[in-house]
Amino acid sequence: MMVILLRIYGMIIAFSWFILAFYSIVHADNGDTIVHVTNTGTHYHTAGCYHLQSDKEITLYEAVVENGYIPCDDCNPPVYDGPAKLHEQMEEHQGGGEGTSSSSGGESGNGTSNHSYSSTYTTNSNSNNRETSDEYEKPGLLLCMIGVGIAFFLPGCFVIGMIKSAKTKSITKKQEQEEFERARQMYYSMYAGKSPLSFVQAPPGAFVKNDLPCTEGDNIRPHGDYTVFIGKNANVLHMNPKCGGANLDPVNYSLVCKLPHCKRCATGKITLPRLEWFVKYSEIENIKRKYNIP
Repeated sequence: MMVILLRIYGMIIAFSWFILAFYSIVHADNGDTIVHVTNTGTHYHTAGCYHLQSDKEITLYEAVVENGYIPCDDCNPPVYDGPAKLHEQMEEHQGGGEGTSSSSGGESGNGTSNHSYSSTYTTNSNSNNRETSDEYEKPGLLLCMIGVGIAFFLPGCFVIGMIKSAKTKSITKKQEQEEFERARQMYYSMYAGKSPLSFVQAPPGAFVKNDLPCTEGDNIRPHGDYTVFIGKNANVLHMNPKCGGANLDPVNYSLVCKLPHCKRCATGKITLPRLEWFVKYSEIENIKRKYNIP
């Protein structure tokens, strides 16, 4: 049972890590994919991201290389992986593109795309807008980590509880075995090789036959003095086998001693046999059987 539980727990852990890894993996892209940006944000997104207060479509290359956007932490958009390293393309765009800061005054004064990356990146980096705050309100990776932690914690508590329970049962069973052995040793020294009759004071002529108390009897009273009679309903004890003209069946008194007595034949000065000795005899006999004492 414990092996099965540990295997299940291992499968849960593996599945949880798979989910975390799947969530964390993003697909690389060469820059042609369309992504979405906002007017004031610093991140680019996939379509439908809840951070998109306003929406503008540009290519991944334009978002990363030309404008310096970084991927959203929650919607997990593709990562740029173009033919050249990202930092080299960014430097080339900043220093070697058409119409640098040394161009004519008219171009410089227009504030066109010559410094589009620099100005956009600076603006985006300094803007404290709703998008940035929203991104920190719902950290998807943190939620995923919490889920993985729960997936570890709950089955772990269950398995630990099962291990403790099994250990407790094992200790209890060992204690019961030790107690049983101590009792067996005690009773063995008392009853081994001896008849239970030697420990009780049976009435004269009484003996045990088929685990029932008896004296010498006959066909009518097969159990001797321990014979009484009952009818088909077995709800009243009789002393006379013909009480009320009925044919009653003989039975050992020890089996029906708690039945109410017949008011016609089993009351008054009748004498019923003693059973105290037989009760003690039965107790000793049961002990010998329980502890396998000869």
